Amino acid sequence: MRSARSFAMGVIERGVGRLPLGALQRVETAAQLAQGKGWGASTTEREVAAALSLLPAGYGKGIAVADVGANVGAWTAALLAAAPTATVHAFEPSSVAYETLDRRLGSQPSVQLYRTAVGSTEGTATLWADFAGSGLGSLQQRRLDHFGKTMNASEEVRVTTLDSWAASTGVSPVLLKMDVEGRELDVLAGASNVLRSVKVAQFEFGGCNIDTRTFFQDFWYFFEALGFRIHRLGPRGLHLVSKYSEADECFSTTNFFAVRK
Repeated sequence: MRSARSFAMGVIERGVGRLPLGALQRVETAAQLAQGKGWGASTTEREVAAALSLLPAGYGKGIAVADVGANVGAWTAALLAAAPTATVHAFEPSSVAYETLDRRLGSQPSVQLYRTAVGSTEGTATLWADFAGSGLGSLQQRRLDHFGKTMNASEEVRVTTLDSWAASTGVSPVLLKMDVEGRELDVLAGASNVLRSVKVAQFEFGGCNIDTRTFFQDFWYFFEALGFRIHRLGPRGLHLVSKYSEADECFSTTNFFAVRK
């Protein structure tokens, strides 16, 4: 059986390699998007549907969910629309984004809000953004000059860990969603106890991981050691990433789901 590389080389030799560079770049982008690589923007409802579909039988109702990096609550709102009996614990450190989140969802009894960042240790940190309340807000001051953006808006925020939060509240989430702009591994480092109850962990991977110098390989080995399998979400649905490959290091926004075996 021919390897993927030998197949690709054959396609190039048969003429694809003679296409103009611009055309090749468009083909490359289309091929990546078809696999879900870079397909992670504006897919909130499909992300929620994918996460719920991966839960084991018997976990469809009354689940506890942790939304880490809730911003203004789009993911939480979509989750509650799909699973109205769920209870969501949403964490958002930005004061501006939190105000919007509170107005939108704070009155719902099934939503608990926490104005705090989540990381590997408790304390305080600087939240950086291109503007107050931005969805790009991160504990990492990213370099975005190539997009004409500067991460100069800042505020001091409180940082907690999921383990500290769970110990004080007694909550054991079965679904964990993380969108903290490159600091997801910090969240996981402070959640060793919480991860014992988690069945599905959704995380975003993309350009922010360039700034934090983290790689898909780091997530792969982290979750493999805990007995999770990783799926990537694309336009065709979920794709099991059965083994690690350097080709998975795509720094365009992509959504992954770690599922306990």
